[in-house]
Amino acid sequence: MSLVRRIARPLLAAPFILEGVRSFRQPARQIDVAPTAFEKADSVLAESSAPGFVNVRTIVRGTAAVTIGAGVLYATNRAPRVAAATLLVTSSVGWAGRKKIWELSGEERIQELQSMLVDAGLLGGMLLAAVDHDGKPSVGYRVNKFVERSQKAAEKKQRQLEKKASAVEKKAKGTSKDVQKKIAAQQA
Repeated sequence: MSLVRRIARPLLAAPFILEGVRSFRQPARQIDVAPTAFEKADSVLAESSAPGFVNVRTIVRGTAAVTIGAGVLYATNRAPRVAAATLLVTSSVGWAGRKKIWELSGEERIQELQSMLVDAGLLGGMLLAAVDHDGKPSVGYRVNKFVERSQKAAEKKQRQLEKKASAVEKKAKGTSKDVQKKIAAQQA
């Protein structure tokens, strides 16, 4: 791994880990963003066949735990593409909690806009990280190459078997002619 990646990955993962820890410790922060939506989700969960301990707080904490785990995996270069994709999916880094920017004015509006752009930059970084190959080919490329090598090996093996089969066939024809000659000689 290059020095730049060794430094950049923990730096890029840090805000996601921090947000995950904050959401895990205080799930109400996320719930306060859209209380009516979370109340509806809570009532749907209560009416469903889900276990009693499953509620919105549990789901927020579970998502936060996944975010923390993915952030740590990304920061330590363990499955970085999967970790980056997981971070991209599970963590909005505050996008859901944004105020309606058109309702704000002055300095508050500028700060909110700046905060949104920072979050967009983080999400863009994770998007790049999810497709970063780190000098290694992607899984799809490796699978395609494996299939191509397997097909070439199978074709080569088939040609070898066809050669052996034709040699055996020629030998069998030669042997049958010898047998026919011996039988003809014995009958004469």
